[in-house]
Amino acid sequence: MKLKKLVPAALSLALVLSLAACGGGGGTTNSPAPESESPAASTDSPAANTETAVPEDDGSLQRVLDAGVLTVGNEGNWLPYVYNEDGTGELTGFEVEVAREIGARLGVDVEFQTADSWDPVLAGLDASRYDVVISGVNPNPERQEKYACSIAYAENPYCLVVNGDNTDITSFEDLEGKLCINSPSSAAGQIAQRYGATTADGDLTAAMEQLNTGRADGHVNNVAAVEEYMETRPEVNVKIAAIYEPDAEHSYEIESSVMCRKEDQSLCDGISEVLQEMIDDGFLYDLTVEYFGQSVADSTSIYQ
Repeated sequence: MKLKKLVPAALSLALVLSLAACGGGGGTTNSPAPESESPAASTDSPAANTETAVPEDDGSLQRVLDAGVLTVGNEGNWLPYVYNEDGTGELTGFEVEVAREIGARLGVDVEFQTADSWDPVLAGLDASRYDVVISGVNPNPERQEKYACSIAYAENPYCLVVNGDNTDITSFEDLEGKLCINSPSSAAGQIAQRYGATTADGDLTAAMEQLNTGRADGHVNNVAAVEEYMETRPEVNVKIAAIYEPDAEHSYEIESSVMCRKEDQSLCDGISEVLQEMIDDGFLYDLTVEYFGQSVADSTSIYQ
């Protein structure tokens, strides 16, 4: 896809033909923005809304093309999504590779600003420290209201982790009154809260350590991230107690979208067009196989 020499008229045509323009806003948490005249995206899935009105060109996509760089915010220390490869220190992971491919197809470089925890990530987007957030963010209704979110590009099931000797917590329903180490504003934290848990901020490593020592009851995270941790740290006494299965109303909770500021709708739409290409030509399917295995790729509905 060659967008480097895009002019406003061509951009408008591309937006008309876009397979899945973004509807509402949508990352995970936190800069006031003008109201968009485009209809809000479906709360079930932003990819489902394909009949949006053509938005007025806000210049945000052209801004990135002219700059020659897409700046991306994310959360690090999150295997196998965003992490520094041993021995090289180079940033890598599934989300990193998605961002780099988006940049390559737009014809621009990609620069990352990586935070040590989740809460500062969307705050950085609000403060215009970068153009987008690409970090496995699900497009929940609150995020769709506040941000512009791309079509879904991945599905990431969640699981509940407990101490390896815990026999009292065997399902999400058992979290009532329990303590989970999860950022309160994260998707995982909100799942835990919905089942009655109290949440306290902490990343995957901190959560596992507190579960291991009995200072916390549970932790909700992506299955792949948890399995990766358990494989590399077998001495930590934790186990997966349950796999989260969202109902139809909450299907968005396992989807990932690119988050843009609400006023950057044309950038969001351009990224959605690129993501649809990445789905159609099998790039995202192959990347999922590489990082998570064939069975995960075959069970991802958006790749079917």
